[in-house]
Amino acid sequence: MLSEMHAAAAPESSRSPLTALPASLALAMAVVIALPKVYESEHLTTTIACVSAGLLAWFAVLAIARRPMKVDAVKPIKQHYIQASVQLFLYLYWGYLWQDVDGVRPIYAQSPLILAQFCYLYAFDGLWSWTRGRAWRLSSGPTPIVLSTNLFIWFHDEYFVWQFAMVTAGLLGKEFLRWSKDGRRTHIFNPSGFGLMCAATVLIVLGRTDVTWAKPLSTTIAVPGIFLVIFCLGLVVQHFFAVTLMTLAAAVAMIATNAVYAQVTGVYLFISTNLPAAAFLGLMLLMTDPSTSPRTNVGRTIFGAGYGLGYIVAFELLNRAGAPDLYAKLYPVPLLNLTVQALDRFARRGIVGRINDRWERGVSPRVSNAVHMAMWATIFVSLFATGYFAPSHPGASIAFWKQAVAEERTSAVRGLVKFAGSQAVDPKVEKSAQAAAYNELGVLSMTDGIDDDEAVKVRVGSAANWFAEAAQRGSDDGFKNVLQHFLFHRARRSDRDLGAALERCRELADAGDARAAFLFGLAVESGVGVRPDLRRALMFYLKCPAGYDHVTRALARVGLKARGAFDLSKISAPLAAAADAGDAESCYYLAYMHWTGQGVARDVSRAEALFQRAREGGFVPASNGAALAARFPAPRLKHMSPPPYATAFPVKAGSAGSVALQ
Repeated sequence: MLSEMHAAAAPESSRSPLTALPASLALAMAVVIALPKVYESEHLTTTIACVSAGLLAWFAVLAIARRPMKVDAVKPIKQHYIQASVQLFLYLYWGYLWQDVDGVRPIYAQSPLILAQFCYLYAFDGLWSWTRGRAWRLSSGPTPIVLSTNLFIWFHDEYFVWQFAMVTAGLLGKEFLRWSKDGRRTHIFNPSGFGLMCAATVLIVLGRTDVTWAKPLSTTIAVPGIFLVIFCLGLVVQHFFAVTLMTLAAAVAMIATNAVYAQVTGVYLFISTNLPAAAFLGLMLLMTDPSTSPRTNVGRTIFGAGYGLGYIVAFELLNRAGAPDLYAKLYPVPLLNLTVQALDRFARRGIVGRINDRWERGVSPRVSNAVHMAMWATIFVSLFATGYFAPSHPGASIAFWKQAVAEERTSAVRGLVKFAGSQAVDPKVEKSAQAAAYNELGVLSMTDGIDDDEAVKVRVGSAANWFAEAAQRGSDDGFKNVLQHFLFHRARRSDRDLGAALERCRELADAGDARAAFLFGLAVESGVGVRPDLRRALMFYLKCPAGYDHVTRALARVGLKARGAFDLSKISAPLAAAADAGDAESCYYLAYMHWTGQGVARDVSRAEALFQRAREGGFVPASNGAALAARFPAPRLKHMSPPPYATAFPVKAGSAGSVALQ
């Protein structure tokens, strides 16, 4: 009888099977651990087990405290299930074409973790509602948060707990950040956009984008046909929710600004593409939440243009701050969400209001949206047909950006660094092109122009790593630069790298490679990695073309160090020409040739004058000595002038009569 009284006193909805749903979802999360993607990772197993246990403990506390557990089930919202269908199709298409070298499809492999996020966010939503003493409105709301968020940021396995924090931030932003709009309380921000902005800000401040898949997600989205696929999926959203003006205005703003930028600067705003695929994804499927966007035509047009221009502003600001510009697509949405009511008020007042009124009342909303879709489709098809979205692009070339740097065009150095960096890590790029890009990053490190001692040390170390990576991928330029970098800067990634570079340069020298012959000869002359032998070094120097300044100086040095080993008269003319052109090192060698009478007539006055010029030119061995010494003091490698680093992308330079070492 007593149990019947208790049953009668309990709320009817508390006896509903749905009240156990959060616990069931938490258990479903635990089941995910049995999937290979999870159980093969200790970090994922621990994270999901702990989060699942936390949800179960939370449920138990509420049950023990006899908190009301009312559930108001709401049928799926059209906006949510249409967006989810579009996003799932995109995941399937992109996921199929994005395949690692080992055959793994990362998006498909990630699906158990996306499922775990669904379980978590729905369970969290229910438990949070009950904790606050209200009914759980069981709806489709968490679905677009999870799907939209995972299009842009995943955390690596060992940091995956922050993935749950990110989707939670989106849900709590929807819960707490609200305002009165059109006579009712509603959320201000696009939930997924808010969570992504929070995560991006933390990652930028901490400098830890490396703990996420944000970069691969931003670049691998550019699979074949992706622009057409995203456009068609966007049409579905535009048809049902009349957000076409937003996407149209955003695209036009980006395209027009990029065209003006290229015309004015001679380089490309988005480096190697007319419009990044990730940015196109943002304007088509991220900013188009009808609940957090304007209701008026004018408001939507300004909102869309604001996204396009906001993306470009964020892109530039992030680049100037040294932060990853891949987050540029995430910042405009939350900021524009704050302007929604102001934009609608603006669109309903004065002259603008009259224009907007005529625009909206001229035809039915359905016809009006169809017209807007037709306009946007016409623009897109025209651009698509003319190759605007094609992967081939003038900026998709290291040679283009190196030439732009040589011509000192706006942001050319930044463009070169970004493009070379993307080429180096892009798995779709051929191995030889990757190697050349790594080598170019090493060359860039040594031409930074920063003179601070600590910065120079960092640059030298970075260059050693880049050159070694290039050599490891089979780049002969990389091998040569590994050796040159050690000869002149005593920096290398490992002794093994240096040994491989010495061996490869010897092979290349024997095959007729002039630069390799010079560098290996220098190694033999100075005893770096091999036994020092002046006559053997001379043999390699003689493989190089006559007239090359660095070889001329090397022959002079060997001839002065080992009298009789080489007839210095053969290089007296080019050495004198280099000295007359102001080369301090050449002045130093020619001074000793005149001092000793080797290869030229003995002339003490001429020798002293040349030595003084070498001192005034800043050549350290001459600066350290007050006068010519009786015995030729050979300079150390660090005091010699190194040749330019080897590169697959040479820029036209050099003076007349100078021979380039290839």
